[in-house]
Amino acid sequence: MSLMIIQSGEQLTQLIQQSDARPLFLYKHSSRCGSSRVAHIALNQFISRFPDVSSRFAFGVIRVVEEKALSDRVSLELGIPHVSPQIILITRQKVVWHASHQQINSNQLCRIALHFLNAPETRGKIYIE
Repeated sequence: MSLMIIQSGEQLTQLIQQSDARPLFLYKHSSRCGSSRVAHIALNQFISRFPDVSSRFAFGVIRVVEEKALSDRVSLELGIPHVSPQIILITRQKVVWHASHQQINSNQLCRIALHFLNAPETRGKIYIE
């Protein structure tokens, strides 16, 4: 499984629409940020360490420097203030969870994914203590 780099509005729209059938982890990455590099590694670790869980999700990456307009569009359309690094879990075209910086680690991503998979009827936000 690989991380799809989103480079157009059409790709973004399609992935969000597909979240009706398959939940989407949308990751906003800055190539100019050390925290983003750490978060990017954590996301890849989640995918490789927990393949049975991660394979049930789609993954998209928006490079916030290279695709600033798409990054701004995500913030506007999803109602999530921009931060980078940032990861957003979308299902049924709605945000159910988001996190940034040190909250993005492979164990936390697995925990959130399992929580979501065990409660798929969740239509609101996921709250994890």
